[in-house]
Amino acid sequence: MSNSIEDIIKASSIEQLQALIKKAEDEIEYKKVDEIETIRNEWLAKASQLGMQPEEILQYAGRKRRSSGKPKYRNPANPEQTWTGHGKKPGWLRQAIEGGAKQEDFRIPE
Repeated sequence: MSNSIEDIIKASSIEQLQALIKKAEDEIEYKKVDEIETIRNEWLAKASQLGMQPEEILQYAGRKRRSSGKPKYRNPANPEQTWTGHGKKPGWLRQAIEGGAKQEDFRIPE
């Protein structure tokens, strides 16, 4: 004997429907506030994990291209392969270190 929402709406007066609309709009606003609160807390946590402020995340425009800088390390097996010491270690250097070499063994004298 339950009435569907459509049946209830059809049986309601204009005043009742207007009150229902007002209640629905109020509920939507409450739910938005809850959603925003949740998202805000997630953003704060993520920004903190990255060592950033939330505003910095919003303004982030992708990777910044740095000047390549002066190479500090060179692969003796292939002198064209160099590394500035910034960013991810190149594969040739990682492999050499895993094989027992020391990173300083590849430093280019200044």
